[in-house]
Amino acid sequence: MIRLRQGFALMILVIIGCAPQVDVEADVADVDELDRGLLTTDPVYNSLLRSVSENRLFSPRDPSLSMQFDSSFRYIGGQKFVLYGVADTEQYFFVETTADNKLKSLYWVQFEAYLPDNTYQYDYEDSPARLQLNDYELYLDTSFGHANPGLKKSRSRSDGYLVGEFLLSKGYDFPEEYAYARLIHLTDASRRKELMIIFIDNLEAYGLTATDLSEDGNDAQRWLEIESIHLEKIRRTLTLIPHQI
Repeated sequence: MIRLRQGFALMILVIIGCAPQVDVEADVADVDELDRGLLTTDPVYNSLLRSVSENRLFSPRDPSLSMQFDSSFRYIGGQKFVLYGVADTEQYFFVETTADNKLKSLYWVQFEAYLPDNTYQYDYEDSPARLQLNDYELYLDTSFGHANPGLKKSRSRSDGYLVGEFLLSKGYDFPEEYAYARLIHLTDASRRKELMIIFIDNLEAYGLTATDLSEDGNDAQRWLEIESIHLEKIRRTLTLIPHQI
């Protein structure tokens, strides 16, 4: 995920389609957000590099692996675009819904690679936590938040904004109150290609809001419990399978 230098706090805004984050040189980081968004191409929904069959996402390269999702999740499609004019991006979406077809949980899977006309690299050294998922050790960030309806109208054309547009086209929206985990795998030593998995849970299922879990909230002490449940759900519903060379 291309990230702004302001830091991880902006990740919450990305989730609801507002502020992107970048790891690029200062010349890109200093460009106005909306100006960068003008360089993001319109999404394309066919001729994707990866494929999905029987709830398994097959990636032939960057990285070469399969991702098996639990049967409680349903694949609703994918899209590709060039993000900010600097990175090829493909996204795939698996949803878990309630009985009334409301979004309960979301897997947002993103394959991203910088274009050959730049020298940018991904850097997640500010993400000290790790999650072991099968044979993969992934960078891990977790948090919680609540959607601000005004931010959903952002014209930034970030990757998160395009996720929101895609979900709306399928009749879904980001949960108003959510917990999330971001998992990152850098595919090789160049640090120019990444697999990002974002898992979002609707806090409504826990009877909680982001305000409840905030530092001064009535249930602040429950965040570690919710985080643990959230991560365990990932381990239970997603399997990463490397392809044999």
